[in-house]
Amino acid sequence: MTDLQVIGAGLGRTGTLSTKTALEELGFNPCHHMMETRKHPERNHKHHLNSILLEEGSEEAIRAIWGGYKATVDYPGCLLYEEFMKLNPDAKVVLTVRDSPEAWVKSVTETIFRIHTARNWLSMKLQLKIGELISPDHIPVVIKMMVSQRGHGVDPLNPKTDLAQMYTDWVNRVKETVPAEKLLVFNVKEGWKPLCDFLGVPVPDTPFPRV
Repeated sequence: MTDLQVIGAGLGRTGTLSTKTALEELGFNPCHHMMETRKHPERNHKHHLNSILLEEGSEEAIRAIWGGYKATVDYPGCLLYEEFMKLNPDAKVVLTVRDSPEAWVKSVTETIFRIHTARNWLSMKLQLKIGELISPDHIPVVIKMMVSQRGHGVDPLNPKTDLAQMYTDWVNRVKETVPAEKLLVFNVKEGWKPLCDFLGVPVPDTPFPRV
């Protein structure tokens, strides 16, 4: 068991940073997010994520990265929501979503998956190489987790991948594998009330975070 009370199963660019900020304001603090992997190099993310990927001591590796966190959202944690549920049977799952698959694709191809829009093979290879040079060393492992069957089973950086279908498949997978009473499908545009009602906490007087 870890300390997780809220498991975010929504993909990156579905309002996860706003949700992280909201959850922390509601008392589920700290909340893990991809940005935490940059802030805490002492957690040795590359080593432990690789152990999870290879299924070598996964439970210990999960504790090494997520130990002490009361909530998690965004990559890479969203890819492990089923493992988190097994380790934290009383936790609740929040599936953050965008207005449509197309809205999500527009967002990710302008940010985290911009390589997907490379005009040709050479441009893609060049962008990948630049990414390897400037990104933290655990990012390639996160990409491998996305490509694996525990993730999307396809490469989100490959221009041939249908990202809208990848997003739809993920949303459906979460809905099918999480008991309805433990799942909230949440769009951050809905604000505090559905999130607070689901988690059983009071609605704050402050505006919902827009980060």
